[in-house]
Amino acid sequence: MRLRMVVLALLLCFLFLSGCNYNISGLLGKSVQSHQDELIKAKIYFTDDQIVEAYIKDLGVQQDGKVYVGGSSLNYLYDAQGNIVGCYNYQRVLYIKIIPENSEESS
Repeated sequence: MRLRMVVLALLLCFLFLSGCNYNISGLLGKSVQSHQDELIKAKIYFTDDQIVEAYIKDLGVQQDGKVYVGGSSLNYLYDAQGNIVGCYNYQRVLYIKIIPENSEESS
């Protein structure tokens, strides 16, 4: 009973000291983040009529992306194996079209 009270007190101290903004998903293991790391095949249309076809991790600003003062941001482009092959400025994106993995042609 005494051990249970000590563990509970330590847990409460930990939660109190870490605050409300503590991200506990890191404590839960890799299974929580495996869905987040899924690559999405997409065509990115830019404001200067350029089109890039690549894989992205998210349709918004990524967790590992950078947002700079003034609104511009940096997101990464990936190949099918998950290697970074480039980056793009999200401020210049007109729209993103998701391409199904099983499609033969990219139109």
